[in-house]
Amino acid sequence: MKKDKEKKNALKEWFKSLNLGKPQGLMLVVTLIVLVIAFLIFNGTSVATARKWDIEWGYYAILSTFVVGLVGVAVNLPFIAKHIRGYLPGGKSLCGLAVLLLVFSVFMFGNIGNSHRVLSDETSWESMGLQMYFQHSGGICNEGIWKDGNLECTDEVNNFKGKALGFVYSLVFNFMEPNRDTALLVNYPFYILSLIFFFFALCRWFKSEPLALAATAFLGGMPIFLLQARSASTEVLYIALLTALMAWYAFVPTNKVTWKHFLLTVPLLGFFAQTRQETVFAFIPFALYYYRYFLEKPYRLPLFVASVIAVSWPSINTMAAYRGYDFQGGEHAAHSLENLWFNLKTNVEVMMNLKADTSFGGILENPFYTSFTVLLLASTVWLLFRMVYSRRYVRGFVLGISFCIQIFVILLNVSGTFTIDINQRYVLVALPLFALLMALGPYDALCFFSKMKPDGIGRLVLGIAVAMSLGLMMFHAPSYKANMLYYKNKLLAEEDFLNTELKKYPENSIYIYARPWQMLASGHSAFSERTFKRWDTDTFAKWYQASGGNIYLVRGQDGYGSVNRQSRVVGFKTTDQIDEILDSYKNERVLLEPKLFGYPLVIYRIDAKKGVSQYAQRFSVSNMDSSLVTLNKNFEESIACSYSVNGKPEKEKVVTEIQDSLLLDSTDLSAGMNRLKMWCLMPDADTLTLYRDLFMEGEGVALVSEMPMKNFHQDWGNPQKDQTVDHNGITLDKEPFRYGIGSHADAVLEYDIAGQFNMLHGVIGLDDESACGDGAFFVVKGDGRELFRSNKMYSTQKQALDIDVSGVQNLQLVLEQGGNKDCDHGDWANAWLEAR
Repeated sequence: MKKDKEKKNALKEWFKSLNLGKPQGLMLVVTLIVLVIAFLIFNGTSVATARKWDIEWGYYAILSTFVVGLVGVAVNLPFIAKHIRGYLPGGKSLCGLAVLLLVFSVFMFGNIGNSHRVLSDETSWESMGLQMYFQHSGGICNEGIWKDGNLECTDEVNNFKGKALGFVYSLVFNFMEPNRDTALLVNYPFYILSLIFFFFALCRWFKSEPLALAATAFLGGMPIFLLQARSASTEVLYIALLTALMAWYAFVPTNKVTWKHFLLTVPLLGFFAQTRQETVFAFIPFALYYYRYFLEKPYRLPLFVASVIAVSWPSINTMAAYRGYDFQGGEHAAHSLENLWFNLKTNVEVMMNLKADTSFGGILENPFYTSFTVLLLASTVWLLFRMVYSRRYVRGFVLGISFCIQIFVILLNVSGTFTIDINQRYVLVALPLFALLMALGPYDALCFFSKMKPDGIGRLVLGIAVAMSLGLMMFHAPSYKANMLYYKNKLLAEEDFLNTELKKYPENSIYIYARPWQMLASGHSAFSERTFKRWDTDTFAKWYQASGGNIYLVRGQDGYGSVNRQSRVVGFKTTDQIDEILDSYKNERVLLEPKLFGYPLVIYRIDAKKGVSQYAQRFSVSNMDSSLVTLNKNFEESIACSYSVNGKPEKEKVVTEIQDSLLLDSTDLSAGMNRLKMWCLMPDADTLTLYRDLFMEGEGVALVSEMPMKNFHQDWGNPQKDQTVDHNGITLDKEPFRYGIGSHADAVLEYDIAGQFNMLHGVIGLDDESACGDGAFFVVKGDGRELFRSNKMYSTQKQALDIDVSGVQNLQLVLEQGGNKDCDHGDWANAWLEAR
């Protein structure tokens, strides 16, 4: 009874010591307001806007965070220099750490191949790094061309995590070759730094160097960590940043923290947020740790929260862009409690699994040694008992459970189950916490039951940790060599094979592949099967010429079978597209590998589209950028081309050279839109018709697709610049247009033109990809007044626009559905404004 009263009195005294009053109440209210405002901003941001911001500003946001971090290091150097000596562990412990790092490193390089293990995510982050390096953009290059060592991206998309790793790649690419092989070297240094930071932090918190070394041995020897350290997983960077934060927090005592320390803390948290999309849910303990500091001044906590939100913006913004994403199947609904329980239950079952896959020579399937799992569960139960019974570790429990909110968010997600091998890497977000508990649990239990001295118990736990980690690691070395956990994923073997095999092909080759971003990361030009199917004769001729006739279709694992929507695994099955391409094009099989993967990997060289003049597919006209037009043909015969400029017939041009040029009469070109039309008679008597557009800058003219869109609403997809809403070239009744806005009914596209123009020109119609549509109306409004309304237009119909917009401040391009919105892909082709 007396002890209980003492504990209650201690709690009362602690509560009084907080000095909570009106200023602190105001602080909490303001902090809540900051959080609510941030939520409303991001939740109210449209998916289209969030994705646009992510691509346009994502790189610069994380670059700014990096610069602030460098400033933070510089500002804190005097503090670090002054206190570092008292922070460093003893020489024997440092030697023990060095030995551990050496043993883990030797084992890794001797038994684990340096290869991708997740593939889709990993290579997409590499492609993001390439975009950051070459284009200073925040998206992922999905398709593109390598030219003279530079990546020219033709299709950029978003991703909902991994921006920090992409940024690291962009830095590394300044010193090493920008490709997959360089990216695969990055994680090992992060692994080493993680163990160092973790050890330093726990030496301070545990006040026992042997115990800190024991936890470090547990962390470093975990199978999934060892494997991913020889891969390109963002979770390894996650652990490096988390342990760096732990080390920094342990270095700065709660009674010595100042605003200067947060100049380093906040950018570290910003980078931490960019590793995984759920990481922002783990930030509460980073505020709770210094709660006394924040309580001293009412502005401190709101300012800290606002700063963390600012540096975490790319991650929060992309969560808004992917709001409610549900791209996987499964028995339970995504983000449901049923799914959380399913993942939690099955993950424990997987982690407790002692069995090995005998069909593959006894390879382990567990991402986490079963003995580790038993020790973890026992330690957790014991420490919870100690917290309830002895009132110990209460602060650590509060910090730990608030950190674990992100883990429950992952489990809530449909993809959080370890029954899918690529998801087993998710356990990395909890590994430092697991290692801490595994070391602290036995230590505390022995201290409670044994009369041994704490130092002796610490050394005993260290011996147990080293024996378990190194012993199990050595014993299961064959499983590591067989790529434990990922040996069933044949895509990994396919990627390694292609990475070697394709080096034998011509350097300017173009590959058609289900995962083109993966090809880009390996330094190869690539497009998806879906994009290739949309190429018209002119586009095929362009890329055939650019590649020297080396266009290859790669049929790998994704090219067989169909996607099972009940599966919890993302699928990229492209069987139908590949079959259609092979049926539509003349091709030659140049490689067949039927044995290595359990399915035949085949590479075809694509020669020409069936039923179309081969000469037409070997002739291309470069886009006009001046009055000089380049003509390319991949055959010996000469051809004659008639042409017109802006509807005015010109002289005939005879093309004799493989690469020839046509100089247009500059007097026929004017400021604004210019259109070249060519009729070329091919050697096989087929006539090829080509169109090329050139917008010449000048006073009083503006291309609508280059103007900032003030606002827009669109029922499906997003407005696309110089493309259809489905990311294809704009085509109206088989006539292509270089410029324009691709939209979809119902839509309102709003521009601020400030009364500077008199005429709107262009061509309107439903794109040729809209054959299934039931028609739509095109409407032009100025300052809310209707200036033009088309008749109901259907696919293959087009109409030229010349509309008076004199004095208009706010211009609206409106697309209204004719009955339903299905397939209503409307184009404002070659739209431009003129002041007369």
